[in-house]
Amino acid sequence: MKRRKFFLSMLLVVIAATASCLVTRSNGSNVGDRGTPVSVIRTPDGGLVPEVSLDKQGVLHLAYGKGSDGYYVQSRDGGKTFSSPVQLNRRAGIVAVGGERGPKIAIGKDGAIQVAWLGQRSGGIWYTRSTDGGRTFEPERNLLDTETGTDEATIAADQDGNVFVLWLDGRMPVDSRNPGSTPIFMAASRDNGATFSADQPLKYQPDKRACSCCRMEAVVGKDGYLYVGFRTGYQNIRDFYLLKGRKTENSFRLVPVSVDNWELEACPMSGPSFTIEDNGQVLFSWMSRYRVYWSISNSEAINFAPRVATPPGGEGENHPVVLANHKGEVLLVWRDGAQVNWAKYTMDGRFTGNQGTAGRLNGHSKPDAFLGTDGSFYVVL
Repeated sequence: MKRRKFFLSMLLVVIAATASCLVTRSNGSNVGDRGTPVSVIRTPDGGLVPEVSLDKQGVLHLAYGKGSDGYYVQSRDGGKTFSSPVQLNRRAGIVAVGGERGPKIAIGKDGAIQVAWLGQRSGGIWYTRSTDGGRTFEPERNLLDTETGTDEATIAADQDGNVFVLWLDGRMPVDSRNPGSTPIFMAASRDNGATFSADQPLKYQPDKRACSCCRMEAVVGKDGYLYVGFRTGYQNIRDFYLLKGRKTENSFRLVPVSVDNWELEACPMSGPSFTIEDNGQVLFSWMSRYRVYWSISNSEAINFAPRVATPPGGEGENHPVVLANHKGEVLLVWRDGAQVNWAKYTMDGRFTGNQGTAGRLNGHSKPDAFLGTDGSFYVVL
């Protein structure tokens, strides 16, 4: 009888330990009022640079890189377990992985899983999709019309069949006003990724090109506009801007997010992250002078509030993610050295005193984050 009790006790310990490896709640290092829990999910298979999207059914879609290949998994239980990895690229070794580079994911019409990535050694802008729920992916296609240097691909999609793949493109003549900067190019699909338009540069004024190796982020809003966040390199000033334009046109308004006038004759290799709230406000996060900030726009996304900094502490902050839940809690996640930290704020920028650590990453990855169907916060490492 004692042996049976001992066996059952050990079994429960093993089960608990296994579960904690799959989804671990932030604990010991938390301070302040806890509020909504912050859970941590590890990318399966030692994957790097995770990118996540949660669909309307609560299915978590996750794309990541490993070696020079891209992979896709999904979870139907909030990240506790994942499906077997599906390789995104049929040609081996064509995915640039590391830092901010890796496969990017968006969910399109009828649940189509849309993925784009930068080719290894700037070898193309590649696209694939799954129309069977992630079981298989189509053979990848190179969306470039011409052979040229490229960087930092990203993707956005909506429920009307629009898919936008954007990247930094080196085919245009050098502009002396934009040293170390590159035009943003786009290829658009109106049929859920079956076909794409010829690629073309985004049109906006003034022509402040993007920092040549900092990631961009793109989101299609419910208001029918395409939003693109990027770091400029105009006259070596590395500030952040938001482009806003109707998704049916190539004409964008350039909106300054924060004017820091950080002059740097180099690429910091750090782009923005942003989400769009139901009322049209844009939550935007970025790094400037190696400190992480966030801000929120008005409902028209043409003016941003004064920036909000992380709690005092780090000196090498980078790769932030920001999002808010229906309770009005804002979660800011960022990397500081190898450690990933988080802190909570109110929508008006007040630090709640609640902060913690999510874990550690190696030198070639960054975190992501998402909201659960119940408004809970999840950090993906």
